[in-house]
Amino acid sequence: MKKYIKNNWPFILLIFIAVILHVCAFIYLGYDYTIKSDDASYIKSGIVFYKTGIVTMHGGVRSAQIMPGLTFIIAFFSLLFGTGTKLLIALKIFWMLMGIASVAVLYKIINLYANKYISALVSLFLLALDFVWMNNLILTETPFMLLFLLLVYYTLKIAEKPSWKYFILICAFYILCLFIRPVIAPYPIFLIIYLLIKKYDLKLLIKQVAIAIVLVIVVLAPWIYRNYTIYNKFIPLTYGSGNPLLLGTYQGYGYPLDKDLDYDKMDESLDPKLIKHVKEENAVKNPIGRYYLMEYDKEKAEYRMEYWWKNNKKSMLISYFVLKPKIMLFSSFYWDQLFGVPIRANLIVRLIDLVLFGFSSVFIILKKKYLKEFLFILILYISQVALYSYTFAFSRYAITLFFLRFIIIGIGLELVFQTVKEKRLKKTKK
Repeated sequence: MKKYIKNNWPFILLIFIAVILHVCAFIYLGYDYTIKSDDASYIKSGIVFYKTGIVTMHGGVRSAQIMPGLTFIIAFFSLLFGTGTKLLIALKIFWMLMGIASVAVLYKIINLYANKYISALVSLFLLALDFVWMNNLILTETPFMLLFLLLVYYTLKIAEKPSWKYFILICAFYILCLFIRPVIAPYPIFLIIYLLIKKYDLKLLIKQVAIAIVLVIVVLAPWIYRNYTIYNKFIPLTYGSGNPLLLGTYQGYGYPLDKDLDYDKMDESLDPKLIKHVKEENAVKNPIGRYYLMEYDKEKAEYRMEYWWKNNKKSMLISYFVLKPKIMLFSSFYWDQLFGVPIRANLIVRLIDLVLFGFSSVFIILKKKYLKEFLFILILYISQVALYSYTFAFSRYAITLFFLRFIIIGIGLELVFQTVKEKRLKKTKK
């Protein structure tokens, strides 16, 4: 034990700080703390599923607007702890443990390329107060980020040493990610490209990809069948993309104003069946009506985007390629004050990490070491930022991606350390 502590004291200290911070935040905010937003809806969804076996969201309506992963987790905790105070306390503790586990996994990823001191130091970024505050909210962010971290970790591991164990873990964490947030769906594309660049055994890769496809289909099949029986539509993941796509057309500057658009004319070009369901009284309160409302949001978004492009290309390009990505790169999901610390303190931390991220990226490119890993992580990050920027750029979505920057910072700082060390050795030899 003494030997382990001596060899791993930076990691132990890191986890100790993480535990203390999360416990203090839990005491400060209270077990029943809520932002009265999606967190309350998710808890209600889990309780409803526990009692009825029906996946619902927003108002208790049967839904495929969300993936059911969080609903299943909360329902399981409801089975163990009931639906009252004990449930809230158990969920908050579990969410905090996932937040602490995320810090540990980030350390493990960086430690693949950097020494234990740099790994621990950079992992402190995951203990910025917006992350700690987030881990006290029953939202998708905390479990998704942990699963995403584990997915990246085992991807990096399998690239260095092909293993069926790593393959199974990658499949498991990918499927779990899918059941929390469908935005992870394109991940296998980047995984396969990275493994090919790393000269992964092609025959083994083909075999594993084929197995992975079958596994994903088998696991998703009950969800797809359920959605088809309810909506008579092929919905492999969710039907909820229309709403964020529409919200995204109100971001940036120069976007079309509602008063300038002819939505009635748009309605005339749409499927009468869709319009019929949308116009029904209390459409939002029945499953089919809610589905068509989301489809209508999608049609409305596309109409707005087409009009925007025709009438103000410049503002649309700046909004989608500059202003919305800026939200994803430089924001803080921190809607309340933890320990009385204002949001500007988190934004200072974000600025520091962005500067280090930029510096580390340049240094890695110049040194040409770990370049493949850098490109994999960077392109993965850019693709996620682009996906959210196309739909709805939001601090809640951005915070789950920042760890990709932290990995690059860890690699970059290690290369700086190695470079300085080599120069000192050369001086001493002279």
